[in-house]
Amino acid sequence: MARFKVYFCHWVAITLWAASAKAQQCFTDGVFQYTVSSKAVIIANRDSIVSITSIDRSTRTHPLLSNDTLVIPNTVIHNGYEYQVEGIEDNAFIGCKDIKHLIISEGIDYIGRNAFSYCTELQSIHIPSTIDYIENAAFHSCPNLQTIEVHKKNERYDSRNQCNAIIEHKTDLILGCHTTQIPQGVTRICAEAFKGCLKLDSITIPEGVVEMESGIFRNCPRLKYIKLPQTLETLSGGGTFADCISLRGIHIPQNVSFIEEGNQFHGCLSLDSITVDNRNKTYDSRDGCNAIVETATDKIISGCGKSRIVGSIKEIGPSAFGNSMIKSITIPANITKIHNGAFWGCRFCTSISVNPKNPVYDSRNDCNAIIETATHKIITGCITTNIPQDVVEIGERAFSRMPLPTFVAIPDNIQKIGESAFAGCERIYQVFIPSSVKEIGSSAFSLCNSLNGVFMEKGIKKISSGTFSQCKNLNLIEIPEGVKEIDRSAFWDCSNLQYVSLPSSLEHIAPSAFNGCPCDSLVKQNMHAIIY
Repeated sequence: MARFKVYFCHWVAITLWAASAKAQQCFTDGVFQYTVSSKAVIIANRDSIVSITSIDRSTRTHPLLSNDTLVIPNTVIHNGYEYQVEGIEDNAFIGCKDIKHLIISEGIDYIGRNAFSYCTELQSIHIPSTIDYIENAAFHSCPNLQTIEVHKKNERYDSRNQCNAIIEHKTDLILGCHTTQIPQGVTRICAEAFKGCLKLDSITIPEGVVEMESGIFRNCPRLKYIKLPQTLETLSGGGTFADCISLRGIHIPQNVSFIEEGNQFHGCLSLDSITVDNRNKTYDSRDGCNAIVETATDKIISGCGKSRIVGSIKEIGPSAFGNSMIKSITIPANITKIHNGAFWGCRFCTSISVNPKNPVYDSRNDCNAIIETATHKIITGCITTNIPQDVVEIGERAFSRMPLPTFVAIPDNIQKIGESAFAGCERIYQVFIPSSVKEIGSSAFSLCNSLNGVFMEKGIKKISSGTFSQCKNLNLIEIPEGVKEIDRSAFWDCSNLQYVSLPSSLEHIAPSAFNGCPCDSLVKQNMHAIIY
């Protein structure tokens, strides 16, 4: 019986401490904020497990470091109790400009997504033997990173032969920098591995690599030369070379059998040569077209400013020329399919024409647009487009990221504005939407950072999700009578939206409709009956 009493008292003590730890989910020690793990195991000496969540930026009155080196501790003592630090959470140190050298102590298990992204002064990192999980993009956009070291006893990751990279499972390169020498044995380069390497000017991918994932070299502005290996088979994600503004040419080897649709080269302002090995059985760059063509379907899947749409092409894939330097678009008679957003963001384009013999598309009245003949829908427009009176719809991403005039008046023959039709048009200051418009697609005017005034006549029934999200300059809007619903995130992060006039016809407002707006709390207070 006495033995049972001792056990019972011990159990009560542990239970009380567990309850106390649960109540105290977070605490700050020094400059670090810690979170008690929900899966923490409380043991007899009252130890517990925590992770580093962030820096306590609100109380910082001095630099994070005194000697440019950040050491992540493996334990912390708080209120007399010792906690084991098991990991670094997502975004914990994102954007910290104090750190030049990073040492992660033995005992730390994981590093979260974006944990050290955009640490612009970071030069070196040391990964201990105990790390067994690193999220993608944990260190992306650290332009000064040049030394990467993984402890030799780490069983999952390595940086063999001083390669200045992190290799997972001996085969997958998950992080590189401008000094990286990719070692033999690597077969895959993982997503965003070199993203934001501002000093990377050339790289040779060694033989043996068979797969490259999305965004690997995104925003490497000095990258002029890259050589792909003959063993390469797959480009499995989009935007592999996005925003490499100095890249002049790319050659696709003969064994590549899968390339993700969507422009792999958007934002490559200097790119003027795209070639495919003539022995490749899946893709080609026929007739010197400076594009990647899917041979079996005669479809362009990626192009550049110097691409030509030659007569044997039948189809243009989604985002094939997205954000490219193309200055004029000529659609030949043989084109029978142009996917949504094929030419989004072609801000330098001033001339669009369609061969009069094309059975599917036209550019009637020299309107400088591609119109789907049967539906009278604009598929692609540009800064010189003159919308004809018989057009009834502006299609998905038709004017996305175009440098349109400051005032845009939608013609009163338009009945529908498609998804993201004007997204990212940063020069638009005011927009007028007539009563003829009955439907506006999601994100239609999102990211129009200069947009200050929106004038809508009665006609639409719904403000769709994200329609005006992240319009930072929008400060007043009047929703017309007849609108019954404002969908999720419709005005999300409109950080200057102080005033909104809501109609009596409203039946439903999504809880997130005005998140991030100064008017959010007032809307929720006054319209709580229809917010659900």
